[in-house]
Amino acid sequence: MSRMKALLGFTLSLSLMAAVPGCAPMDSGGSQPKDVIPAGYTYHPKPRPEIVSPDAAKKDLAALLTSSKNPGIKYHGQPGLNTTANEEALKAFIQGKSGPITFWYDAQNELLFMAFPGSNALEDRIEAHPRILFFYADLLDHPLVVEKTTEWPAWGRHVAGKNLEGLVRPYKIHFPGLISFVFEDLPDAQRFADDLFVIQQALQKNRDERLALFQAKAAQYRGMKVKPPVSEEQRRYIVQANALNERKNYAGAIDLYTKTIEIDPVSYPEAYFNLALLSAQMQRFKPAIAHMKQYLLLAPDAKDARGGQDKIYEWELMLQRNP
Repeated sequence: MSRMKALLGFTLSLSLMAAVPGCAPMDSGGSQPKDVIPAGYTYHPKPRPEIVSPDAAKKDLAALLTSSKNPGIKYHGQPGLNTTANEEALKAFIQGKSGPITFWYDAQNELLFMAFPGSNALEDRIEAHPRILFFYADLLDHPLVVEKTTEWPAWGRHVAGKNLEGLVRPYKIHFPGLISFVFEDLPDAQRFADDLFVIQQALQKNRDERLALFQAKAAQYRGMKVKPPVSEEQRRYIVQANALNERKNYAGAIDLYTKTIEIDPVSYPEAYFNLALLSAQMQRFKPAIAHMKQYLLLAPDAKDARGGQDKIYEWELMLQRNP
């Protein structure tokens, strides 16, 4: 009888363990369950055999960003919008985005992320919205790491006003002052980071070569008594870029000014000045500084050269203070 009681007691203890939330049987070594990943865990991306080029990485990003596992996003490029007190301003900022959008907040009413139906992986950037962008060029200035956070949503609200229970997305890839991508599952966050890593490596490889080539062309341009004219094709892009800037379509204006300098990198120095101001408008201060330095290399004696250098000093301060 005592043997039967002992067996029943052992069986009952196992049943109680299974019934307690959060409990799971230990493995033979007494370690934590294999699927439990502690807060503070970090993952540093690496190349994957199946992603052999930046184009392949962008293609894989596109597939992930349009799937049901696309990341939540917190945008830092427009200060002051990420609280419930400014939710109406945030809705106005993302006006025009199709599909259901949900805002997820923590217990202090701070926005943790927005859930979009999908984002686009373009040639030079990830675009969740025409105003919510992450340019691959910004990978040059930021480390890539996936971190498991303890940021749990307390509640969420659909744009229509319906309150929802929080969806936990603890795996974050954060680019200070720019944007955060958050994922529900670690493998998706790792895949996203690995793709960005391939793009980052290619950009780093080409950066020094491009800079040296531009410096040589800038020196040649400064020595010309007769400067090269702006072509009609360039003028079309310039006029269109100015029109988009007036409509606050900064990403579209950047695209067109970029096309202008792709045709001829020195014939319209003001393109770099305008690219600098547009980048700063989007809180992208490192590219803003780089573009302004290019402008000053081409036109060191311009009437606005003093103002351009002062802008560099201002943006350097913003970089120090940007969270």
